[in-house]
Amino acid sequence: MKQLLGSTDSLQLFPLSYPWAWDMYLENMDNHWTPREIPVAADVALWRSDRPSEAERHLFLSVMAQLTTFDVQRGDETAESLQGIIDPPEIKHYLKRLADEEALHTWAYQFIIENMGLDPQDIYSRYARVPQMKARVDLANALSSRAKRAWAKRVFTPEAALTLREKQEILFATIFWFLCFEGIWFVMGLSGPVQNLARNGKFTGAAEQFQYILRDEFQHIRFGVRLINVFIEQYPECMSQSFTAAIGRLFQETIRLEADYIRYCLPTPIVGYNADDHIETAKWYANQRASSIGLAPVYEGAEHRFPWMSEQVSIRKEKNFFETRPTEYRTGGALSWED
Repeated sequence: MKQLLGSTDSLQLFPLSYPWAWDMYLENMDNHWTPREIPVAADVALWRSDRPSEAERHLFLSVMAQLTTFDVQRGDETAESLQGIIDPPEIKHYLKRLADEEALHTWAYQFIIENMGLDPQDIYSRYARVPQMKARVDLANALSSRAKRAWAKRVFTPEAALTLREKQEILFATIFWFLCFEGIWFVMGLSGPVQNLARNGKFTGAAEQFQYILRDEFQHIRFGVRLINVFIEQYPECMSQSFTAAIGRLFQETIRLEADYIRYCLPTPIVGYNADDHIETAKWYANQRASSIGLAPVYEGAEHRFPWMSEQVSIRKEKNFFETRPTEYRTGGALSWED
């Protein structure tokens, strides 16, 4: 069995040690799509009309701005960090596809922006101007920086064994990217506010693009859960009591920042959607992600408040789709552990 952090020959793809990774790669290839397949003419006409309220326009632009930044950030992190840390070639191969899909998602957002005549400079710079968006980007950058120190050690001194702390940093960042960033922030952003607008006949083209993207993200989450559980199985010493507690705080910080963000996007309810239900549903997803790697629920009794969501984000077969408050990032001890 090739170890995730072993001295594996990453140029020798077969025989496979992780056939599930290769199978998932093939599934992702079968799901390939491009933004040009989805018409957005109705959205263009809608945006130029007086039908969307100012609150709906603010919500739509805010979601677009955060998602465009997130996909660029996620693709860069995968290409620049995780691929350089994990050794088995079939795992690396999937990660290459993941990075490519994030680039595809970035194109999808740009396709919407360009066709609707939105200001790309405004969209792409909002993360730096809106504190509730910047706080999430800063958290992701901070956690990646911590893990990249272990990556640099593997590149420049490959003969040196990683310390327990370095393994934990890699695992911690991997949990964040797959289960918090994609598993909560992406899922809520793609399946929530804009899908609700589409239920009311608004921004249906963008919502359909989001459905394609969400299908890819669910695949990424599935892969991440497998990868994280293999990591824990191979390096069980990482899962100390203090480390597990830090993961719980990471989920809590993820939800806190999600709450700040959605209250900025949606300061008052829109028909069928409000910030409190969004946050409660995000907590439900946090519990799902924690349980997928063997951890206890973070929020006892959290509920999924949008029964329409699973139907709205499931893509119909006949369409040839898949079946089924401003604050700074709190550094320091909150997301650290001592062993």
